[in-house]
Amino acid sequence: MIKLERVCKEYRRGTVVIRALDEATINIGDGEFCAVMGPSGSGKSTLLNVIAGLDTISSGEIFLDGQPVRGSSDAEWTRRRREWMGMVFQSFHLVPGLTASENVGLPLQFNGQSSTFIRQRVKEVLEMVGLGHRQNHRPSELSGGEQQRVAIARAVVHRPRVLLADEPTGNLDSHQGAEIVELLHRIAKAAGQTVILVTHSEAAARVGDTLYALQDGQLKPKSLPQLATIGGSRMESS
Repeated sequence: MIKLERVCKEYRRGTVVIRALDEATINIGDGEFCAVMGPSGSGKSTLLNVIAGLDTISSGEIFLDGQPVRGSSDAEWTRRRREWMGMVFQSFHLVPGLTASENVGLPLQFNGQSSTFIRQRVKEVLEMVGLGHRQNHRPSELSGGEQQRVAIARAVVHRPRVLLADEPTGNLDSHQGAEIVELLHRIAKAAGQTVILVTHSEAAARVGDTLYALQDGQLKPKSLPQLATIGGSRMESS
């Protein structure tokens, strides 16, 4: 489904070359929940950005559905993101002046769906994330956890095959963070979606089917005891 082969990403700051990704190699199957754990500045956001086509790679190759994507046009990447991908960020990136329903419906509007379909699908997804009763509230009227639930609903409303989650618990307390990770896991598994979750939190990373550590731009498989009980009562933090 998603494969990176010896992917490098370099940035230049004057005469200094910074290698954010250093021959990163990973193979993520359909429906897999892959967690990538690393400290700030380790290259986690860069990893998601090159997979989503928001940044270009310096060398190596990325394959989506077995097809190399290096050299794709901006229009091709825009289509992939609209039809194929959903993204969740640490900062919720909700439009302040829009209600929860209006924020969630944006991807469907961009895809040209009818207003009737948008209303029905948005209502369904907001209920899925437990916010059916908050559909007419604006972001300023919602808690941080509720705003992230709206952001998740927006990311999945168009039924993407892939979810990319960039530190989705970073602005939440441990209790809200645990709920958000459980919600992501539940929704993705129910829909058979592939997920790449990048995080600095060991507790969040432990929900993954597979786990990688990203340090100094290098990806390495890692094993952790499964302490999180998805849909259950506990999720221990480190």
